[in-house]
Amino acid sequence: MEANVVERLRRLSSEVKKIGFQLRSEYLDGEQPTWCMIGKQKIIFVDLSQTAAEQLRQLEEALAEYRQAIALSPEKHNAEKKIRQAA
Repeated sequence: MEANVVERLRRLSSEVKKIGFQLRSEYLDGEQPTWCMIGKQKIIFVDLSQTAAEQLRQLEEALAEYRQAIALSPEKHNAEKKIRQAA
């Protein structure tokens, strides 16, 4: 079961990188794992002190939050399109 989780984590990590995220595994010391924009760079933080299963859950949640934010913000969605087109 753990190998399946690790493989799913690797696969999702690869997918988020393909859509323009930098993935950072950090010791978050109790802080909430999430995504953010720094300049034009999208970053997802996951807690390195957690198990692979927990990191997978954190990554899935951060990606879902990002997709929800894009869905709720037409201006942001248009900005994302422009960033992708410029790249």
